[in-house]
Amino acid sequence: RMKDYINQLDKILNSLDANVLNDAGSISHKKAIEKAKLEYEKYQIKELTAIEKEYLNSINKINKIADKLNKD
Repeated sequence: RMKDYINQLDKILNSLDANVLNDAGSISHKKAIEKAKLEYEKYQIKELTAIEKEYLNSINKINKIADKLNKD
């Protein structure tokens, strides 16, 4: 049964000193959305855009061609 599964999972998590959320929490929907947007913006800064990736791929291809020409 689902209740038994939940209880067993809670026991495992508690034995690992993991925090188990027992209720709905206290963060408002608005605050949760703001936090999600902020974290997503941080993620986007770390990731390259498609244009940046294509630019780097082009540079790598040019470098390979130049290396090949210099060896010949």
